[in-house]
Amino acid sequence: MHAFRPVVLVGAVFVALALVLPFVTLPVAGAVDGISGDAWPALIPIAPVVLNAALGDWSRGNSRLAATAVIVLSCSGLLFAVRKLVDALDAVRGLDEGTLGPGALVLVAALSVVVVGAALSLRRP
Repeated sequence: MHAFRPVVLVGAVFVALALVLPFVTLPVAGAVDGISGDAWPALIPIAPVVLNAALGDWSRGNSRLAATAVIVLSCSGLLFAVRKLVDALDAVRGLDEGTLGPGALVLVAALSVVVVGAALSLRRP
């Protein structure tokens, strides 16, 4: 089995988990998770990456062209997650009772794992 496949799949599982965790807790609105906080579009660019990791020959990595496409897609998902983390930090800044939840940080960390897995797809066994 090529190393990039399990790394990408584990990262994708944690991305899905991050979307149900609270991103922020606000005094009036309560807890806001990733789905209601519009962080779910982070799944769109990594969907082909996950399909690439789940399907195909498990003993080989990607060609240079496919690996480049996978890396670009996963990096775009990571950039979106960082933007949602900044949005969460802005939402609680200046609020006495507003707190940052673990969801945004888990989303950034999980997408970082997906990016590392995508980079590993360049490695030839």
